[in-house]
Amino acid sequence: MVEIIIPVGPGDRADWLDAVLKKVSALANSLNYKIIIYDNSEREDLAKVISQYNVNHVTAKRFKKVNMARLRNEMLKLANESYVVMLDSDVIPSEKALPRMIENLKNGVTFTWMHYAYDEKEIEVESDSLEENPNLGCSALNLDVIKRIGYFDERYERDEDVWLYAKLKKEGYIVKPTKGRCLHLNKVHARENLMSSLKEARKNLWRSKYDMMLVLDGLTQFQMLTGYTYYGSYYVIPIISLFTSPLILFLYLPVIAFGLKYYKSPKKYFLNLIPGLSLVLGLPYGLAYAVVNKSSKKKYNGYK
Repeated sequence: MVEIIIPVGPGDRADWLDAVLKKVSALANSLNYKIIIYDNSEREDLAKVISQYNVNHVTAKRFKKVNMARLRNEMLKLANESYVVMLDSDVIPSEKALPRMIENLKNGVTFTWMHYAYDEKEIEVESDSLEENPNLGCSALNLDVIKRIGYFDERYERDEDVWLYAKLKKEGYIVKPTKGRCLHLNKVHARENLMSSLKEARKNLWRSKYDMMLVLDGLTQFQMLTGYTYYGSYYVIPIISLFTSPLILFLYLPVIAFGLKYYKSPKKYFLNLIPGLSLVLGLPYGLAYAVVNKSSKKKYNGYK
């Protein structure tokens, strides 16, 4: 039997959780899957929503500090089956999502995921070849392999999905996305307006520390560096022009053209440019943090 594990936290919305459980419960019943809710929200309203559904409701104390890797480890300790589906409480899978991901696992994939859609019309939109963004909000794992590598490295308090992707690839396991998309009810990551774009930009000022940790841990993947290369060029081009010729600034034309083509509209390009520039701007901090973190030789809390 496949087990679906859904985390519920203190910041979750009751209406979104209800919508997710309504859809997932129907899918689980038809597929004979089991649902486990890991609930450390300490909220009565969310517990009331969960009580309406036939699920294994496991409650736990709220973390003093957010650590997504630790959260994933706690969730996986509840599983007894080899195949585990992980769904976030604001992500709705399509009718075909779960069978497709499990089929990938049966065919030898260790970690598979479905990219996000922010509108139901995008559910079957094919992913771009450059869209290699692993996530655990709509994913499936071979738990036997995850145990073999010692579960999640808890130094990666965020971006634990990227760590897992890189770790498994380095160890020679197959990781790949599944066809189709899951509906993400929280549209902040869609960057549909300036406010959400600026919110992402603030987060990205410190997010590079996890990318630099990957570099120092020998887990760098080419796909992960494409963003730094692209957005970094916006800083590199004017610096080079200062020491050479102002004509170098014309290199902005193909760089901007590529961005417009990739994001398919000037608005999307602009709203994604702001967080991208912020990510590169935070690189010095990220590198310094990673060096200090590495030198401390802090071990992760595996569950071997």
